[in-house]
Amino acid sequence: MRTAPIYRAVSDRLAREGCAVLSIDYHGCGDSPGDPENQALADWAVDVLAAQAQLSDDAPGVPVHWFAMGLGANIAALAAQQSAIAPACLVLWEPVVDGPQYLARLLDVHRQELTREMQRSWQTLTTRGGEVEPVFPGSVLGFTVGTRLHRDLLAARSLPLREIAQRGTRIVLVVQDPKRFEPIASNFAQLRVQAVETPTNWLTIEARGTAIVPQEIPQTLLSTLRPMSHE
Repeated sequence: MRTAPIYRAVSDRLAREGCAVLSIDYHGCGDSPGDPENQALADWAVDVLAAQAQLSDDAPGVPVHWFAMGLGANIAALAAQQSAIAPACLVLWEPVVDGPQYLARLLDVHRQELTREMQRSWQTLTTRGGEVEPVFPGSVLGFTVGTRLHRDLLAARSLPLREIAQRGTRIVLVVQDPKRFEPIASNFAQLRVQAVETPTNWLTIEARGTAIVPQEIPQTLLSTLRPMSHE
């Protein structure tokens, strides 16, 4: 949800380049219906598969590329293993590679955002302001993390890159620590790992309110329209 303006801006840029673009909101997110408390990664993967099926029906035989950021990248990776027609290319931008660490970060940013907004220390807010410590399952940063999603995040420790690559999908993995994935990248020519040039904390309110796209995002996406290069 915090990256929605980025998706809109990137979609407009790709459309100007002649690409047909479809953006989606997962169930329980954005403008899509659904109970936020009862969502899970597998359910959101079904949404991605429905989008892929729609695109394949509208343009049979035309290669389809997927782009997803943050937790959305994990969802896309999960769906890419199941899709009847494998995506031609998958761009995973800063996926969650350590679920427990990600959950802890959500709690920290929740406290930081309230501290900044109220201009009071967290201790003051909890002792005098009526704020309570955020917990899982529960509401954090204005979004509900239910029991099923919490369980999924606790178990998020890796990405099925090998399985996706074996289906013939080209993968561009953009992370802050590319060395972590170099061993698997060396075994698959269709997997490219690159470092994030412009780190952004997508969990903050500032990120939610901006449509300023780091130039590396459209550049990377447009590069997937050309043959894979490891230079």
